[in-house]
Amino acid sequence: MKKSSILILGTDHFSSQNNGDLFMTEKENMLSETKQVELNEVITCLKGYRPTKVALEVLKENDVELNRQYTSYVKGDYRLTINEVDQIGFRLAKECDLQGVHAVDWNKDQDGVPDFNELGGLVESDEYKAFLKLGQELTDTSNSYAQNHTVKDFFLWLNDPVNILRGQEIYMKLALVGSESNPAGAMWTAKYWYYRNLLIYKNLVSLIDSSDERIFALYGAGHLHLLLQFIKEGGLFEVEYVSDYLG
Repeated sequence: MKKSSILILGTDHFSSQNNGDLFMTEKENMLSETKQVELNEVITCLKGYRPTKVALEVLKENDVELNRQYTSYVKGDYRLTINEVDQIGFRLAKECDLQGVHAVDWNKDQDGVPDFNELGGLVESDEYKAFLKLGQELTDTSNSYAQNHTVKDFFLWLNDPVNILRGQEIYMKLALVGSESNPAGAMWTAKYWYYRNLLIYKNLVSLIDSSDERIFALYGAGHLHLLLQFIKEGGLFEVEYVSDYLG
């Protein structure tokens, strides 16, 4: 039985928007002439996927405003910002003559989810220090790679299975933070991180209108492990890979 296709591009966030990220990389100037040329190459490669829909890391409740901006861009009345939603999502959708784009994110406060700014003594634990150490190591490595490679090569690196798994390791270290009576890290990972990604997966599935769908999704690279896991286990998509188009 034919299934819809999906291609997820894991990305760094081009701007310093507050997405609740635990670690933030240094930002390249994606509006520079050099980076714009490199982005053009990426868009040309991704166009080969022939997406029927473009799904973006934007809160679902902001879909109307997102598409107002996209329509304005297509008409020539909207100047693209540095954000990857604009620089990749909007540009790819326009190149593929799509009438709109799709906001598929969820990100809300949940009861029972600890705030890591208010953990008190837990931040002094060995487990929390190990989490911070790995997160900073991966951030530093990402910064160095981005500064010494083209955008296309950086995307290939971010989406390499080895780096996807290392990104997930951060959350597994975080899950160990806390005591038996207060397993704060496990609660955050299960009640927020896994829950958020399950809802993103649900929103992606809702975009399937026929078996001919070819859905391109753009998301922060930290989401890749769980989104790919849920998509593969769900059995509703044929999964395609970034390396098939940017490699």
